[in-house]
Amino acid sequence: MSEYRELDLLIDGIKSRSDAAFAEVYRITGEALASFAYSMLRDRPSAEDAVQQAFLELVRSAPSIRGDGRSLRAWLFRSVRFSCLDEIRRRGRRPEIPTDAMPERVDVADGDPLLGLDSELEAALAQLTEQQRNLIVLRHVAGLSGAEAAKVMDMKRPAAYAATSRAEKRLRMLLEYVEYSPLPSSQPRRIRRT
Repeated sequence: MSEYRELDLLIDGIKSRSDAAFAEVYRITGEALASFAYSMLRDRPSAEDAVQQAFLELVRSAPSIRGDGRSLRAWLFRSVRFSCLDEIRRRGRRPEIPTDAMPERVDVADGDPLLGLDSELEAALAQLTEQQRNLIVLRHVAGLSGAEAAKVMDMKRPAAYAATSRAEKRLRMLLEYVEYSPLPSSQPRRIRRT
């Protein structure tokens, strides 16, 4: 059994296309998958669509799924990644024109999958390259190992480890301009150094 014991126990249910097994796998992985999709697409509805597409693919491929819970989790992340890449290509062919009625970006506090990230971290992540952002989200938000992140990103392990290290270094550099200062009410707040 892998370190993903809950998923290990659901593999047989997935292979036999049990609705309860699919629902449980979604409960376990859905939030992390949505965070990863959102990091690629920067759009909540599109991220949710990518996760749904991955689960549709899982239903179609269920009898041929091999491995343990770790393999299933990596398979889902790769499927989400490919769905996101398809959406990015579609956007390139048919660019969307923002209007006054549609905000360019939904505020994190409004329920985006990256819920819990403060505005400085969100802004710093937005300054990373797509690959760097994806590696950071896979490793530190979704909790994948370095080897799993490499597999999801179709990278060789050493290249993924090096790229992740560069991304972490760049993120630290972007965030080092933020320091904490006590408020009169002794509540911490973030201020930018000048």
